[in-house]
Amino acid sequence: MMGGEIRKLRQSFQYAVRGARLCMHTERNFRIHLTAACYVTLLAVLCRLSATKCAVLALCFGVMMGAELMNTAIECLCDWKASGYDRAVRDAKDIAAAGVFVCAVACAVIGLLFFIPELDTILDALQTHPTLIFVLIFSAPCALWFIFRFGRKR
Repeated sequence: MMGGEIRKLRQSFQYAVRGARLCMHTERNFRIHLTAACYVTLLAVLCRLSATKCAVLALCFGVMMGAELMNTAIECLCDWKASGYDRAVRDAKDIAAAGVFVCAVACAVIGLLFFIPELDTILDALQTHPTLIFVLIFSAPCALWFIFRFGRKR
């Protein structure tokens, strides 16, 4: 009996990973959130943010990506259900997108509250370690490729 439950648990994780990968491959906005999370994480390390602030940022990443995953699931169901224009489908999709937007605004405000006081630290680090500028210049095209060219249409 224990083996069957472990198998079911493993399968549920496989489904979740499949869903996240599918979203990463098909949803540009999800890739934007992933990219932002990477840059914000590097910035948090650079600024030596407290463990509490890092935990809040991790929570923001989870909420933001979770909202995008839920929005994508709602869009998939709506697209599957509707054969043509349907006002209720449009409303459901718009409301789900608004939920993502609210999360994004809240996360952006938290980011600003955490990093605006750290601007001196960031500027000092860029002056002291010019290789950071090179890393930013090199990583920006990679990030843009990931956001706009990676993946496939649904």
